[in-house]
Amino acid sequence: MTNKPVKKTHKKIDPVKRRNRKINNSLVISLCVLSIFIIVFFVFNIVTVAMKKEASGKNNSLSAETNKTLRNDQYEIGNNPTAIQKEYFQALTDAVKSSDNKKIAEEVVYNFVADYFTWTNKDGNYEIGGLQYIYSSSIGSFEEWSRYNFYSDLDLYISQKGRSHLIEVKNITTDKEVVEAPDFSTYYWEDSETKKELSFECYEVNVSWTYASNGADVDNFPTGARFFVINNNGRWEIAEFYDYESIREWEAQNTSTDTTNNG
Repeated sequence: MTNKPVKKTHKKIDPVKRRNRKINNSLVISLCVLSIFIIVFFVFNIVTVAMKKEASGKNNSLSAETNKTLRNDQYEIGNNPTAIQKEYFQALTDAVKSSDNKKIAEEVVYNFVADYFTWTNKDGNYEIGGLQYIYSSSIGSFEEWSRYNFYSDLDLYISQKGRSHLIEVKNITTDKEVVEAPDFSTYYWEDSETKKELSFECYEVNVSWTYASNGADVDNFPTGARFFVINNNGRWEIAEFYDYESIREWEAQNTSTDTTNNG
């Protein structure tokens, strides 16, 4: 039996189908290229927006610019310290190391003034400077008072004048010799019926300060105050302070009252 040779057949391709296949291939390639382009475009935009937000945050907010490298056994420098704050904090650290209580009390006041009365390094009225130097039991009430009093217009000042034109303490001087004051007395309620008296060793510190010449309307801000600094379990903290203007007004009123009574 003779095997018949297998006849090879060639599969025919319809010219129309071939053309459609070429078109489909071209579309697939085009879509792939377009997809890659779109992905690259979106990635580029995401990175660009992120970089802009980061840069904007650095310009508009100072919260991230925290310098905590300066500290000692009792205190730690505040956020975004100015050059003068760093200088005064180093003096405070030296005083702490020397265990000179009078000097520590004075430097605590310097550091409080340099931070509390400086606005160029603040983000808003929620950021009250110098709180760590306030008597620990009074921090909450003092912070709230500051937010609605001395710091109440800070947000408005930032938006209208710009941070660079806000108040910034430039220099602080001691007006009188730091002296021991009568023990500072206060109290707290242990419960609804039990009142506990407290008494603290105290120093009186009188200081004046000037502001940097950066366009800020410094005439509307305090430039001097009397502080009472207490020894709270080995840590010196500010119990009270009164600006000089308030002291002069109080003295004038009491002098007038005394004169009237004597007359």
